[in-house]
Amino acid sequence: MSKGQNMVFSIIDGAPIWVWPVLAFLVWAGLRATRARTVPTWPIYVMPAVGFLSVNAVAGLPSTSGQWPLFVLVYLLGAMLGYRYQRPKILQKQGGTVHLAGEWLTFTVLMVVFWMNFASGVAQAIAPEVYASATFTRAFIAIAGLASGSFCGRALCTWRAAPNSDASASLQS
Repeated sequence: MSKGQNMVFSIIDGAPIWVWPVLAFLVWAGLRATRARTVPTWPIYVMPAVGFLSVNAVAGLPSTSGQWPLFVLVYLLGAMLGYRYQRPKILQKQGGTVHLAGEWLTFTVLMVVFWMNFASGVAQAIAPEVYASATFTRAFIAIAGLASGSFCGRALCTWRAAPNSDASASLQS
């Protein structure tokens, strides 16, 4: 076995056991989002809590100048992009449910959030000098802010969608 393969197996073996069921759930949820579906609105409204997880992750990073203004800026950018992207995906909102078009962004964002946090843990364990670098910190903050902000924008767009109608048309006005 090569040194690289040994390192990969060490990383996988060193991850907490709970990580793998979480990954399986996120893959399942992301793949489900690729198909048109009718879902309750409450999970969409709860997803911005991912932002709170990102705040916790950013707070755990080594301090760099401007990290919180950067996080707020990219979070707001992510919210704006999430809102704009979600508009055509909301096909109909009725009562406590919403009919959504299938799309791959949800899968992508869920994987980005998972692997970003996984990579952060790996970097902290095996390359603390990389983890402590301003470049790593800023990249982590930018990715975390965009991803978690996108869930906030999607929730806001869903909330604003007119009920009992073609929701995407009502948001266009």
